[in-house]
Amino acid sequence: MADLETYRNKRDFSRSPEPRGKRGKQRSRLSFVIHKHDASQLHYDLRLEEDGVLRSWALPKGPGLDPGEKHLAVQVEDHPLDYGDFEGVIPDGYGAGTVMLWDRGEWRVTGKHDDGQIDFELDGAKLKGAWTLKRMSGRGSGGKRQDGKQWLMIKRHDATDSHVPDSLDDISVASNRRMTEIAEGKSPSSPLTGSSSTAGSSPAASSSTTSASKSSSKNASSPRSSSSRTSSKTESKRSTGGRKARTIKIDPGQLEGARKANLPPRPAAQLATLVEEAPADDDWFHEIKFDGYRILARLDRGKVSLLTRNGHDWRDRFPEIAEAIEALPLEKALFDGEVVALRRDGISDFRRLQGALSDEKTAGLVYQIFDLRYLDGLGLEGMALDNVALRDRKALLAQTCDAVKIGNGGLLRYTDHVEGQGAAFYQQASRQGLEGIVSKRADSFYRGRRNRDWLKAKTERQAEFVVGGYTDPKGSRSGFGSLLIGAYDDDGKLRYCGRVGAGFSNDQLAEWQRELARSPRKTSPFVERDIPDLAGSHWVTPKRVIDVNFSEWTNDGRLRHPRFRGLREDRDPHDIRLNPQRVTEPSMSEKASEPAPQKRSTRRRSGGGDVEIEGIRLTHPDRVLFEDQGITKRALAEYYAEHAGWILPGLAERPLTLLRCPSGVGETCFVQKHPSETMPDSLPSVAIAEKSGRHDYLYARRAADLVALVQMGTVEFHLWNSRVDDLERPDQLVFDLDPAPDCEWQAVIDVAGELRQALSELGLTAFLRTTGGKGLHLVVPLKPHADWETAKGFAEAVCERCADRHPDQLTLNMSKQARRGKVFLDYLRNGRGATAVASYSVRAKPGAPVATPIRWEELGPKLRADNYTLANLPRRLASLKHDPWAGFDDVRERLTQRRCRNGGLNG
Repeated sequence: MADLETYRNKRDFSRSPEPRGKRGKQRSRLSFVIHKHDASQLHYDLRLEEDGVLRSWALPKGPGLDPGEKHLAVQVEDHPLDYGDFEGVIPDGYGAGTVMLWDRGEWRVTGKHDDGQIDFELDGAKLKGAWTLKRMSGRGSGGKRQDGKQWLMIKRHDATDSHVPDSLDDISVASNRRMTEIAEGKSPSSPLTGSSSTAGSSPAASSSTTSASKSSSKNASSPRSSSSRTSSKTESKRSTGGRKARTIKIDPGQLEGARKANLPPRPAAQLATLVEEAPADDDWFHEIKFDGYRILARLDRGKVSLLTRNGHDWRDRFPEIAEAIEALPLEKALFDGEVVALRRDGISDFRRLQGALSDEKTAGLVYQIFDLRYLDGLGLEGMALDNVALRDRKALLAQTCDAVKIGNGGLLRYTDHVEGQGAAFYQQASRQGLEGIVSKRADSFYRGRRNRDWLKAKTERQAEFVVGGYTDPKGSRSGFGSLLIGAYDDDGKLRYCGRVGAGFSNDQLAEWQRELARSPRKTSPFVERDIPDLAGSHWVTPKRVIDVNFSEWTNDGRLRHPRFRGLREDRDPHDIRLNPQRVTEPSMSEKASEPAPQKRSTRRRSGGGDVEIEGIRLTHPDRVLFEDQGITKRALAEYYAEHAGWILPGLAERPLTLLRCPSGVGETCFVQKHPSETMPDSLPSVAIAEKSGRHDYLYARRAADLVALVQMGTVEFHLWNSRVDDLERPDQLVFDLDPAPDCEWQAVIDVAGELRQALSELGLTAFLRTTGGKGLHLVVPLKPHADWETAKGFAEAVCERCADRHPDQLTLNMSKQARRGKVFLDYLRNGRGATAVASYSVRAKPGAPVATPIRWEELGPKLRADNYTLANLPRRLASLKHDPWAGFDDVRERLTQRRCRNGGLNG
């Protein structure tokens, strides 16, 4: 039954501009509105007209835009129909904050409509398509019964999916104003009548720039709210190439620093200086650091050059972007931006970009524009803007993008920013898995060189290095073993930083082998005293730059757990410098190094007991998870955060199965494969085809992801034997040695040795891990070549041969009767979808044991499967001089047909 009493009782209409309203008459054509509401937390409000009122739901993350996407919808009090026209600022009190009329139109029921479900279609200015509202039942978090107010808003597949906008933009359909302009009381302009294509946040910015401003403050600035010196503009129509554009009438005298000049023929890019923290002052603009190729786009009377940082024209490499710029209704322009490949969540992905270029499938790439250096057109004739302050360049860029219809979608996209709030913006970027942020001084001029007017802060360890050599491959690995890499010091000398052999596909190994053979040299290009004694080393001219991820720097200036990300063709090798903040050498006689990583900080949030670890809010941090040891949720999260450098190399980017114990070990624990609605959207996921359809699996990329999963009650991490970028080809085998209760530990040791020898005879190297349970794992690194059926069949054949040799010690039979006094040799962990516990994962068992990689030399009578625990493992890791699994990636081999036959696999 419609009821407005709750609505009225919550408001003081003598202070609030909201309409008091009354119940309206039932109508055949029903309206809907969606408000964007910047209250204590920014959210959207869906309001559907029914029974003379607007039934209302708060959408914390907005409406889902992709088919199948589910977003929480919390039902709130009914609102009067008059509220459908409301836009403004609610003063202090209930719902205080800015309210925008984000979308409106008509809605209709298309299927089920009862107390628990509403199937409906929206026909609005922005949203057109089918959704379902479904009431959630049962118990929520903490075991509390749902109060009936929690619903899910689910986007359905339909013929109008293409009409749904790419992101939730920041423009009112009623007044054409942004949130900041509504808050400032700016007069409305002509309303929006169709789908939005005005300048605003890109999908990446929508999930990061805008989100950061939401979470940190209501005062995040958009380009239109920056204090520009440009005069007010009038709109007129201009047709160029059949397109209509609004002409911006600008008095050049009002753009302080602008001057008439020719379009620069060979512009140089402004570069950012790497820093550890974003500046805290308010006079800085903060943008997303995109993970792509920096491009200066030069438009000269319909001809486009796409210039890299070292001056190469990549127009032919990005033809679709070039054509899109050529079609702009401008005479001449010089844009600065970055070409990126965007994931579905709007985050740029350099590996996808490299793949698109390699496959020559560049139609889906995007040019994120963040600066304007020259403009001739739209009322501004041939003006160079390098001496115009950034705040005014960004304001003019926003107006220009608005006029030529560059907005949130398409190949060309405007890049928004946040003003001030650097620390909060950085934390939000880290939380969402972005590469980092770029901070720019708002009053700075554009200078085509590196200076401290532009600063970059990265959320993960990633850098570019110069290739100076390579090692021979081992075993059956093709191409090369590892690339030998370094960076230049201040004296122009190439300093050795380590070797990287992980992250290469088979095609890349062959391609690099051919490329390296073209530029051999007899002597090492590195500083001689830096080079370790590496057998089979070859030297090359240092002219190639690669992008590398790594976990940390060692004290002797080497990379730990490096992984190849891609070739940087846009970098000059001599520009690749050792980061001075990481170099701790008092004189050139000492090696470049970085101090040992310090303990990660844990910050307690004010006003409550929650803490923040790796930027993740941890609720109930003092909840005891392991009763006997008194291990709390906070202690578990700190363990995963502080030791992520050990954990992530073997766990990152693999589909996960989680063991969750929200109330603690010993209470109810459960296994979870697919993400639930309560899990944060910042966690990455991959869709995997299964018998029942395609289902999402979570995976982790960084320490913050591990902490986020601990926040959800995760204790154990179990993972697939393949990576998310090559799901159908496993890159490791796991053999699980599970002893019966009456089996002697020495038998486990003997079986491990026998299995190791059997694998060695087949040319495979096995690495050893205690499971934290009763037995051991032997893990064999593979090149991702064979399919799942082959891998599982091979593992079974090897186990059968071992069991046939030692029937008194081994069995492949799972029954308790057959396993008495024997070791069960489990090969089933090598099937598609099967998992094994991750290295360094805590186990949900008494004593908090940890699955721990060990050296073969450590295996003996004194060692036990639960030898290492959350209490003593950190001491072990701190004392290790070498990784027990050092060289894991270097000894990968293929499961060839010959090897499979020798292992006993027929066919």
